Amino acid sequence: MIHAAFKTLFTLLILIASFNQALAIEILAHRGASGEYPQGTALAFQKALEQGADILELDVHLSKDQHVIINHDADLKKNVGISDKIKDLTLAELKTLDAGHEFTIDDGASYPFRNQGLQLLALNELFELFPYERFNVEIKVNDETLAERVWKLISDYQLQDRVVVASQHSKAMKHFRNVSYGDVKTSATIAELVEASIAWSTGFGWAFKPKFDVAQLPFSITTKPYVRFFQGKGVTVDLWTVNDVDDIERAVSLGVDGIIGDYPGRIYDVLEDMGQR
Repeated sequence: MIHAAFKTLFTLLILIASFNQALAIEILAHRGASGEYPQGTALAFQKALEQGADILELDVHLSKDQHVIINHDADLKKNVGISDKIKDLTLAELKTLDAGHEFTIDDGASYPFRNQGLQLLALNELFELFPYERFNVEIKVNDETLAERVWKLISDYQLQDRVVVASQHSKAMKHFRNVSYGDVKTSATIAELVEASIAWSTGFGWAFKPKFDVAQLPFSITTKPYVRFFQGKGVTVDLWTVNDVDDIERAVSLGVDGIIGDYPGRIYDVLEDMGQR
């Protein structure tokens, strides 16, 4: 009898722990730990994981030779220091560039990551470097070919259950959803968020039927009722880009599902203080 009671109690504790884990707010590392390390590099992603990130967030473009390249902007001014666009360079050419060249945390007094061997990454390289992690991949260009390439890589690496694909652009997102047959979770486009906002604000939210799984919303204009509206539709809500401790605490108070930030360690510390880590 005692053994059976102990076994039942142990099972109950496991279920409670699993339930609490499921409720925990997730940390999405914005371009890796990009507040402290050059964005989109292997170093930034590795440091983000070490700081407690749950999901690696990144943006992608196509190179001249059709490789999916991780970078926020279409050009390379902010990280490499050149005005060339990714679409005009081959993967081999991109690999010769210094991805840490422009990174500074003291307004240009120092550039600690110059000539440290940091490179731009292709999406397949990221998947190979971190085969067991989860990813939030944003298609930055309204391009069907890029959408197809992203889907092919997700499929090739069998990451359908560990990737969310986002895009602001309707054409790219519609095409991605078509070619992926709904096997990958997607985030709302700008047009879909506008449609949802109109429905909610005019009292017709009950009629709105989302085609997306995740709503990634700007922190500065998001309210708790708006968060609840999406969650009531079965949609996960992430806030971007949240970096200050006070803002992180407010984001938590809104009851969101995920927080996107440049300093994943800060988010982790706040969640830990609140008993969510």
